[in-house]
Amino acid sequence: MKKRIITVSVLVLLTALLAFIYLHSRDSIKTGDLRIVSTDAELTVTFSDLSLSHANGSVTNKKGETKEIDADGIPLSEIPALAGVNSFNGIKVIADDEYSASVSADEAEEPGKAWLIDDNGKIRLIVFGDDGASRDVKNVVRIEIK
Repeated sequence: MKKRIITVSVLVLLTALLAFIYLHSRDSIKTGDLRIVSTDAELTVTFSDLSLSHANGSVTNKKGETKEIDADGIPLSEIPALAGVNSFNGIKVIADDEYSASVSADEAEEPGKAWLIDDNGKIRLIVFGDDGASRDVKNVVRIEIK
């Protein structure tokens, strides 16, 4: 019985330690800021300071329901230029909880397709035309340009 109690106690402590390490290794960034990372640069910008345009279109969720999006944002195609990147293969968009989605260079450069929008002060990725909204990333904190 003592061995089981000791084993369970060790496992609980190990789990707590790993959770602590994981939570402190995540990107901590101020709400509304965006970290852009490429092979040559890393910078942090305040989303509201960027030159925002108007994005509108519709997305379909996993239930098949269509939702109209009408918001201010920036086309994903403009993000590489902020980091001084002229040529790229794709963009990975990462949320504060490490959920991520990838957008190919062709999709990112397709006019009106992929946007970072202002979602009540937080940043959100919208890819118009996606079924199931699998690349709908909320609370975006980091962009990796590949």
